[in-house]
Amino acid sequence: MKRFTEKMVVVIAALACVGAVRADMLVGVSGVVVVDNQIVSIEHGGTTYVIANGDLGLGTTTRWYVVDDVETLWPDNTPWPYTEAPYNLGTVSGTSTPKPLDIGAHADNWTFGTAGATNGISSIDGINFQQTIFPFEANIFFVFERGGNDNGTVQAIMPGGELGPALTLTANGAPYTNTGVNISGQNAFGYVLVTDMPAIGLRITASGHDAMSVSAVPEPASMMLLALGGLALLRRRS
Repeated sequence: MKRFTEKMVVVIAALACVGAVRADMLVGVSGVVVVDNQIVSIEHGGTTYVIANGDLGLGTTTRWYVVDDVETLWPDNTPWPYTEAPYNLGTVSGTSTPKPLDIGAHADNWTFGTAGATNGISSIDGINFQQTIFPFEANIFFVFERGGNDNGTVQAIMPGGELGPALTLTANGAPYTNTGVNISGQNAFGYVLVTDMPAIGLRITASGHDAMSVSAVPEPASMMLLALGGLALLRRRS
């Protein structure tokens, strides 16, 4: 009976560990090195990811609004499509109006900035969500946002397009973590989405959220495929 009890304790403990590992989670990140408004490296979980070494990759960020339960892409560099009520002030209340110039592509770089063609933010003021899709699979996604003062959720986007569980962003609270880097009067706040299964991106549903940079750590297999693709391209050119 004693041996059976001991075995059951081991099994229950193992299952508890598996459950802990398999849950998507959001955690804060403050260890970022920025020089001349450019990210140099990010520290998380005892590992330092260096941009120049190719430790992190960028994706493609797009912004979306929802009208009558229909998710619609707001293409970069186009005007806000609604100029009359009830959507002239956006499809989500509680924040300022939609920002045509703060396009999704502004999150697809290493720059901490608030304005300009390459130095801006991806704002979802007044609209429903933004999402970033990467050309590789990853389990670790970094987001840096200006102010850390927007409520909402973050979800992983799986390879098949389905969404993971909605994880909570709390304005002026977890998981936003102050990096101490000032951006035009407000500090940059960082957080990390860690997924239980390899994902291809993340969706942020938090009107008012201003993302300066969204990046991911490629899975080893993804890095190998990307390297092979680069070699194939070089061979074609030679």
